[in-house]
Amino acid sequence: MERAPKTLVIDASVVAKWFIPEKETEKATEIRNGHVLGKLTLVAPDLLIYEVINALRFHNEITESKLGEDIEDLFMLDLELIQPSSELVSSIASDSRRYGISVYDACYLTLAGVLGTSMVTADAKLYEKCQETGRVLMLDDLGHKWAF
Repeated sequence: MERAPKTLVIDASVVAKWFIPEKETEKATEIRNGHVLGKLTLVAPDLLIYEVINALRFHNEITESKLGEDIEDLFMLDLELIQPSSELVSSIASDSRRYGISVYDACYLTLAGVLGTSMVTADAKLYEKCQETGRVLMLDDLGHKWAF
C-alpha cells in the first residue's frame, strides 16, 4: 500500500462529500478528520471555495440556512487556500492543454506539482486523464492502494 504525503491537494469533488452524503462520503470524511487532527495538511487553490459552494447551492436538499452553516463550517476547517499568481496560472493553462482537462481541474493538478505532493479526487474522468503524472490519487482507493 502506497503512503500518501502528509500534505495533500484536495479537490472540490472530495470536499463536497463532507456536506452531501453520497458514495465515498466516509472516505472523504476520513481525510477531513486527518486534517482536523493534524495528521494531514490539506491544500487547495482558492477556487475550491467557489466550486464547493456551487455544488451545495445546486443540491436540492440543502436549504438556504443549511447552505450558510456549511459555508461557515468550510471556513472553520482552515484549509490552506492558495491564491493565483501569474506564474501559477501560466502553468495551469499549460497543464490544462497538455492533459485535455479544464482550467479548473488543472488548478488542483498543477498545485500538487508545484508543492511536490499528490492531489486526491473523486472524479474518475479527471483521474483517467491525469494518472500518468503520478500526482493523482483516487478517493475510492483510500485504504486499498494508498493511505495516510
